[in-house]
Formats: sequence, C-alpha cells, structure tokens
Amino acid sequence: MPLYHSSASLLAFGMVLQMGATIAIGRKFSTKAFWADCRTSKATVMQYVGETCRYLLSAPSEMDPATGQNLDKQNNIRMAFGNGLRPDIWNRFKERFDIPEIAEFYSATEGTSGSWNFSRNDYSRGAIGRAGNLIKLLFGGSSVMVQLDWATEQPWRDPSTGFCKRVEVGEPGEMLYKLDPDNITKNFQGYFNNSSSTESKIMRNVLEKGDAFFRSGDMLVSDAEGRMYFSDRIGDTFRWKAENVSTNEVSEVLGMHSKVTEANVYGVELPHHDGRAGCVAIVLAEEPSEKLMQDLATHAHEKLPRFAVPVFVRIARQMEITGTNKQQKHVIRAQGVDPEKTGGDEFWWLKGGTYVKFGKRDWEELNGGRVKL
Repeated sequence: MPLYHSSASLLAFGMVLQMGATIAIGRKFSTKAFWADCRTSKATVMQYVGETCRYLLSAPSEMDPATGQNLDKQNNIRMAFGNGLRPDIWNRFKERFDIPEIAEFYSATEGTSGSWNFSRNDYSRGAIGRAGNLIKLLFGGSSVMVQLDWATEQPWRDPSTGFCKRVEVGEPGEMLYKLDPDNITKNFQGYFNNSSSTESKIMRNVLEKGDAFFRSGDMLVSDAEGRMYFSDRIGDTFRWKAENVSTNEVSEVLGMHSKVTEANVYGVELPHHDGRAGCVAIVLAEEPSEKLMQDLATHAHEKLPRFAVPVFVRIARQMEITGTNKQQKHVIRAQGVDPEKTGGDEFWWLKGGTYVKFGKRDWEELNGGRVKL
C-alpha cells in the first residue's frame, strides 16, 4: 500500500513503530513478487486491503525451479490483517496459502469508530466485526444501524416523530456512530477546509432530540450472534424492477463461479427504462463461450433473486483499480453499454434465460425503444 493511505501509515508503519517490530515494504504491489518478498523477509504477518487477496489468489502458483515444488504454502505468515477480504474467497485464500488467522477490520480514515473480527475458524467467516453480550453491554449505545430511504439515500425518518428507525437483525441498515453533540470535533475533526462535506457526515436528532451521529455511508447487516457483514456502499446499491440490488451481494455470488476471476457490479441507466439495470465487468479464467456464459447465467439464477441477476456482462481483460487496490466503478458506470463509449469491450446480455452477445444493432434497438427489459 502507498504510505499516504491510513492502512499503511497507521496500521502498518505506526504499529511496528510502537511495538518495536520490523516492516518490509515492497516498491509496489506485485502478485509475482509478493510471496517471494514474504519468504525473503521471513514475515509473520501480512496486510491486505480491497481486492489484494483476490489478486494473489488469481495468480498462478509459483514453482521452485530446482525441485518443482509448489511454493504456495512455503511462508511464515501466521496472520493476514486488513479490510475487504470478501466471503467468497475468505477460506480459499486461507487454505491455498496456509494462513491460520484472519484479522478483518472495518473503519474509515475520518471515521469515529470501527470493528474487528479476529477469526481462526468458520464461525465468523466473512464478517467485518462481531460483538458479544459484554461488548453490547459496554458499548451498545455508541453505534446504531438505521433504515435507509433509498429514494433520497438518506436515513429514513418517521413522519410523526422525525426520528430514524433502527433496523431489525438480518436487515441492512446504514451504520451510524454516536458523537458528542456539544463537542463534535472531539471524535470527528471533519474534512480540511471543506465545511459542507463535514456537515454532510453529521446527523442530529437521530433517535432522540439533541443527539448527534456520524454517517458511515455504508450499509451493514448483523445476525443474532452479533456478527456484522458489509452489505453495500450507499450510492453503489441501485434500484431495478422496483427492488434494491446490492452490488456487493451480486459480486460475491458471481465470484463463487469457478471461471470468474473478478467481478465488478454496478447499475447502468438505459433509454426508455426506469431505474438502473445490473451490469458486471468480469474477468474470466478462460475465453468466453456460449457454454461458459450459459453456465454463468444458470449460476446467477440459482443463487440470486431474478431482479438481481445482471442484465449485461462486460468482458474485461483486467479490472480498473484505484491506487489503493479498490475497484473503480464511476468510469464504467458512466459509459453504460453504448458500444461507442465502451472502448470495444465485448458485451453479453440476458435473453431467454442465458447470456448472448450484445452488439451495435442490439444497442440501436434498445436506444430506439424497441426492446423492453
């Protein structure tokens, strides 16, 4: 990670500085050099963020040129810690590289709180945090998940009281963290020279008159055991067929297909249609074929509700990412499915329960209002 990122500067460099440990920093992230660096430095802990683990998992196994031995498990890593290790690859990553412990956290640089999930088994696989009865007793009032108004992308307020509504266990809600209403800057310093952005993250009169909370901008869901899971980023979730579609949920389901290396799900606006249709930019382990795309459609229909099955599939050779290994959505979302804007990428679309090739003539039919999805 670049050292300007808080994960690298605070949770990596700051941690070893405090503990008197040693840190090994690569010049840049490379799937070819990563494990060799781990072996050379005899590292015992690795840090990840975003899709780092998926890229490592997708890379071919490294073989010892002298003995032909598979080097996947030849490392001293006892724990991987970071954020963004998705449930669909959680165990596959642990098993392939023989990593016993995962320390997944949830937080933000400007955030006022967060959560940890130290996992050694399947009990909390894929969770971004967990809270037992003792934690709830001690810190239960410091955060709350509230219902979202999807039309405004703001927490929903009861017309009669003006207050927000807590979500039930198993329902997604925006995570809010409590602030001191008389001293907001005690926990939230805000954004430098940007008062409007600072105020947009602060909510008042949430559960009672006079209180104040920090908006995370993330939808989370918890279960009866106190485990919390990431649902989606507000703004990424889209509506199709009058239903809310979680891009994160769809990505995880598609990522479970054996031929899918990476999936980036987003919603695209279409002429003559309300809402946004599901589209996935996908990296495949082999060239697309009618058989593979039919199998992918079957997999999606079996694992997802009908409205959440992506209408379009964009075949990508590699995924566009940010400097911090996170998938980029805004560029491809703006391009939509117009062949004139998508740089010649191959598209398939859902027809008759399977995926078939989508071309310029199909776009003209769609743009002319002669196709109803």
